[in-house]
Amino acid sequence: MLKIAILSDSHLGFGFGTERAEDAFNNFELAVKTAMKEEPQPQLILLAGDIFHDKIPRQETLGRAIELLTRTNKMIKSRPQVLRKVKNGKEEIVKDFIPPVIAIWGTHEKRHPDSTNPVQILEKAGLLYCLHAESILVECGYDRIGIHGISGIPDVYVKDSLKSWNPKPFTETNNIMLIHQNFRELLPQVEHALVLSDLPKDFITFCGHIHHTAQFVHPVSKKPIIFTGSTVSTQLSKSESEKSKGVYMIEFGREKYDIKFLPIRTRPFYFETLDAGFKKPIEILLEINRIIEKIEKNHFFVENEKPIIKIKIEGKLAEGFRVEDLNLSSIMKDHLQKFIISIDKSNLVSSDAEQHSVLLAEIRDKKLSIDEIG
Repeated sequence: MLKIAILSDSHLGFGFGTERAEDAFNNFELAVKTAMKEEPQPQLILLAGDIFHDKIPRQETLGRAIELLTRTNKMIKSRPQVLRKVKNGKEEIVKDFIPPVIAIWGTHEKRHPDSTNPVQILEKAGLLYCLHAESILVECGYDRIGIHGISGIPDVYVKDSLKSWNPKPFTETNNIMLIHQNFRELLPQVEHALVLSDLPKDFITFCGHIHHTAQFVHPVSKKPIIFTGSTVSTQLSKSESEKSKGVYMIEFGREKYDIKFLPIRTRPFYFETLDAGFKKPIEILLEINRIIEKIEKNHFFVENEKPIIKIKIEGKLAEGFRVEDLNLSSIMKDHLQKFIISIDKSNLVSSDAEQHSVLLAEIRDKKLSIDEIG
């Protein structure tokens, strides 16, 4: 029996210098410990990109990452060995022992081709094995697994890169692919994003980059396509508030495999949408207070764990008011001790904003002189 843990988007270094600075480190370690409590324990851990939040992480972040990966490697009892390697179309027979952590890098870590990114630094330190457009046949005890990985690529190039790589499954065993990209099925607004049918069909695929979990099957082969989600809330999107963070486990038997998700406890996160509805700023402030008080009434507080509340305000203000008139400083101050509050006004507009836009368009189209515009 071969068991593997898969997690993604730990974003180590996120929130540096804020009260959320420990979230990414704590959640990564909790995800690993949750996986290692399984019986039997996993023999491999796969990381599907965005281990770090920054392309060039601070020394403090890199040091903490080295400590985390060192502890992770010590927890795993297996000594995986690469038997075959395929890169740039060339197959090589090898017998190299590698760390039990195998990773790809993500979009947050990608740097120009002649530079070293932070995931490659962890590889040089002997803490993980890094894949990019590469396939390896790995042996763990009496079990073998094919692992294929392609690191984060700009969307405009990814389809061509996948065709150029053209990975082939190892015929004598199961095969897993790691990828870190946008997909149209989950992010339809992203130009050049992949669709599920763009993926090679002969692999169980685990995807990073999307921060909430989701499960699909390949349109042709019906092989699982799993979006592992992130281990920390960085985007503060509605989907992140609705789905748990955690780690995926896949266990291979003689003739079948089993996939399950193990949730972890993370900082509570609430997402609310508020319709401005032509209200005055003072009325909107009262609505925001009511939302926060309702959450406070129903939330079970844990010591040293401030919940996050994000409120997204949409629609139009009452006539005669501007977005700048909605001053949120008092809200932040009043609830500072109990919550971390984020309020998004990007979709809030003043009622006369459209009239101003029309007026400016008319002025532009008529091509008036400076004196006439005045």
